[in-house]
Amino acid sequence: MDTILTQMRKMNMEDSTKEQPSLRGIYRCRVCGYIFNEAEEGKPFSTLKECPTCHMGPDAFQQIR
Repeated sequence: MDTILTQMRKMNMEDSTKEQPSLRGIYRCRVCGYIFNEAEEGKPFSTLKECPTCHMGPDAFQQIR
């Protein structure tokens, strides 16, 4: 029978092996040039509602990397 400590270690190991979503995309607003970097923002581009600079929608952005 596993001890509580062993069970906790297993849980931590399972959590660390779960695949994390890759946040590497970089997008540029074609209107004002604002850069949205998923890694720096810590969230995916899909969460962007509008450009914080010119207030255009996400369709104004082009993925550059």
